[in-house]
Parts: sequence; structure tokens; C-alpha cells
Amino acid sequence: MPNPGLNDGDTVTAVTEDPAGNTSGPATAVVDAVGPNTDGVNFTVDSVTADNVINASEAAGNVTITGVLTNVPSDAATTAVTVVINGVTYTATVDSAAGTWTVSVPGSGLTADADKTIDAKVTFTDAVGNSSTVNDTQTYTVDTTAPNAPVLDPINATDPVSGTAEPDSTVTVTYPDGTTATVVAGTDGSWSVPNPGNLVDGDTVTATATDPAGNTSLPGTGTVSADITPPVVALDDVLTNDSTPALTGTVNDPTATVVVNVDGVDYPAVNNGDGTWTLADNTLPALTDGPHTITVTATDAAGNAGTDTAVVTIDTTAPNAPVLDPINATDPVSGTAEPGSTVTVTYPDGTTATVVAGTDGSWSVPNPGNLVDGDTVTATATDPAGNTSLPDTGTVSADITPPVVALDDVLTNDSTPALTGTVNDPTATVVVNVDG
Repeated sequence: MPNPGLNDGDTVTAVTEDPAGNTSGPATAVVDAVGPNTDGVNFTVDSVTADNVINASEAAGNVTITGVLTNVPSDAATTAVTVVINGVTYTATVDSAAGTWTVSVPGSGLTADADKTIDAKVTFTDAVGNSSTVNDTQTYTVDTTAPNAPVLDPINATDPVSGTAEPDSTVTVTYPDGTTATVVAGTDGSWSVPNPGNLVDGDTVTATATDPAGNTSLPGTGTVSADITPPVVALDDVLTNDSTPALTGTVNDPTATVVVNVDGVDYPAVNNGDGTWTLADNTLPALTDGPHTITVTATDAAGNAGTDTAVVTIDTTAPNAPVLDPINATDPVSGTAEPGSTVTVTYPDGTTATVVAGTDGSWSVPNPGNLVDGDTVTATATDPAGNTSLPDTGTVSADITPPVVALDDVLTNDSTPALTGTVNDPTATVVVNVDG
């Protein structure tokens, strides 16, 4: 008969009457219109995979979705767990004893799902058909793009095997004998593993990179070269007044890659192929005055590296102008300048004479013999770095007659005697030397 709209808890009484008019005693029942109580139910969806990321391999197969289900209502006659992925409903298997549930779904459905969310529901149904539900969701991400193949540096028989790969990817290196070595690439992509020590010329070494999502690259390969002799590279010390100097040196391998390191920064140089290398002028930033440690490294095709170190000293400060002694028509032209500097003396007729100042700064050049009273002579000093001073000038005096000075022998009982003599030039400077 139709349900008149009974409510939970209502009492229904029924009697039966047979065709002869006999009636039974009444039977009563209480209306149950409410599903099982879910207040204490623990229902969750686990991460879709260990890293909660679907990779290419997982997308190509089936993925097992798991979850937790505990505290099932005691009046639940049946328990059903379903998940909806990409619009398709899948029914899970419930293990009540373990408090878990599992369902296998196609990885392609997970990658195709628009919002990358697993919608899960558990339905409890009591003995009279009332049901109640609990829902949970799990979001995930999809990464099906494999990293690029690692790049292997040149390999020899002894040095570590190294290269670059996607940062934070796991690099697996496979040697010719089938053994492997693994390492996680750094944040700059660099990686290195030990050389097994049994590589021979011509062997092939492969490397793959697996990203954190589990996608594995195509292999990169390298061929072993038994050449373990590094190239010889050289750079001499340099003193210059050019703050962005060109640098050059020698290298005995015409194909080696040459890199110059100045103050911790690398600058690629040109291997000229003729036994020399060059770092062009103005390649470097302006260097401050003072010494700079320069390291040059040459790396051959087998990965062997040779280095040399030198000091480049920048000096952009000109020396002080030379000081000329008094000049006459016959005596050498002399004076003082910065020790070690090259002094250039220019005479009135345009001719020049050069000399290197001594360690005490003194210098002297021949008198040209054609100087006349009042002529001007100039001198400049150029230091070893190439900086040239301002000029100093001197005026020629034709007076070449020395003053006449005299002192008689003296015999005295005074241990600190006064001395006197004669001089014919009232402006001459007189100096007395006693015992040297």
C-alpha cells in the first residue's frame, strides 16, 4: 500500500483478516527512515602516488588509488566506496578488517581529469535500505615531460665522470661492464660520479636523468679517451698601465679550450692554433690599480686540464716629473727621477737622449755640445708600466768656469780648529769635507 509519509520514529500497527472475517492480533513496528550515523567515520583518500604526481610511466598504465576507512557504523548492512575520475565512476574494494580501500584506475583518466581531483564517496546502507554518505577529495599534479638527456663532459680513464643535467634530477651513469652509479644533480645542474678505473680507450658511457616526478630522459653518451696528459698552458707576469689589458700566452694543444680567470671570474680566451692564446683588449672589466692573480686553464678534448698562474699588476699613476741638475754647455745633463723609470731628455734642436734611472733615481745623458746660453732642455720619466710624467725643464747657462777655492795646510794644537781659505766667486756654495 502507499506510504502516507511516515516519519522516523512513527509506530505502525497492522492486523490481518482472513476471508471468514477472523482477525489476528495487532503487530507493531517503529519507522526507521534515517541512514547509518556517520559522525565517527574516518574516510580519506591517500596521495595518488608516492609523490602525488602522475608521471609518463604511470599515465601509460593503471594506478592504484588507496584510502582509509575506519569506524564503520554498526548498523551499516553494506558499505560501498566509489571514486569519480574524469567523469567515470569506479568502485573500490573495501578491507574492513584493515580499515582500507583500494581501486585501480587508468592513468590516462587521471591525466585527462580537468581539475586533477579524485572525488571519493563511501555509502553506508542499513538493513531497511536507508543510506548515508561521507565524501573526500585528493588533488594531484601531472608531469609527463621527461628531462633532456644529460650532457657528459669529456671522459678519460682516471678522472671522475661528470656533466650537466636537469637540476635536482637523479642521474644514472651506466658503465660498459653494466655497473651503474647514481647522483642527484645540483641546483646548477652539475653532477659527478667516481671513475670506475677500468675504462679503456673507445668505451661508451651512458647517462640518463630522472626528474622528481619519475620521468626518465633519453640517454646521453660519451666516449672514453685514454689521453690523460693535460695541455701545457702559460702566462707571464704583466705590468701595464692599461686597466683592461689584452692578455696572451702559450698553449701546446691547438684545439684546447682556454679560459682565463681574473679575480674569480672566468673569461673565454681564443686559442690561436699556433701555440698561442689571446684574451682580447677590453674583454676584462676595468681593473683597479695593484696586483691581480690570473689563472689560465686549458682543457683538451679528453677533459684533461692544465693551468698556470701569473700576476697582472695595473699601474695607471704617472711618476713625478724628473728634476734636472743645473745645465751648462759641456757637462753631461743629469738629474733624478723615479728609480727604474726611463728618462727622455729633449734638446732644443728636437733630438733626444734616453736613459734608465738608477735604483737611487739618478740619471745622466751626454751633453750634445751645441747648447747655448738660455736654451731650454726638457725631461720626462716613463715608469715600467708605461705612464709618462709631466716634463721638467732646465735652462742652459754657458758659464763653464769653476770657481777657484783654496785652503792652506794647517798645524794646530786645537782638536776642533777653525778653517779658512779663499774663493773667487762671492755666490759660490762652499762645502768642507774632513776625512771623507
